[in-house]
Amino acid sequence: MHASRNIPKKHYHILDMIDKINALLMRKSSCVLATTDGTIPHCSLMAYIASEAADRLYLATPMNTKKYSNIKNHPDVSLLIDTRGEQARENTQAITISGTCHILDSDEEIDRVKAAFNRRHPHLRDFIRKRGVAFVCVEFDSFLFVEGPERVHHEMIRTNRN
Repeated sequence: MHASRNIPKKHYHILDMIDKINALLMRKSSCVLATTDGTIPHCSLMAYIASEAADRLYLATPMNTKKYSNIKNHPDVSLLIDTRGEQARENTQAITISGTCHILDSDEEIDRVKAAFNRRHPHLRDFIRKRGVAFVCVEFDSFLFVEGPERVHHEMIRTNRN
């Protein structure tokens, strides 16, 4: 654990939880992305890559989709990443992330994300090279971390989204 003797006991739990979240974000590679058109929610199964700091996720999507239109018009999104099927149900972990999604427009950033996608998801190489595929970034505002049916922790990360 990363905690020192000077950290109050309640913070040990938070540090342990953050380590578990980071490990889960880096171990997994797919999520469910929830967007909205302002009225109706829309969910999509997505491949992702996490930033090195595990404070944002990058995704790729065709621009001619409902999710892309939703992101452009309503950038508040939610993501679900979980471990269903990996262990006994009572040990399942899940992270629900609320965040703000923006479409990448810097060629340098897009090239960096595209290269990282190629390394993490070689099966998507042809897809991400297609014209009309956009890369988006979800910056985390809050997360809900669940371990089993009763261990739940909610944490706000960003309250000012300017």
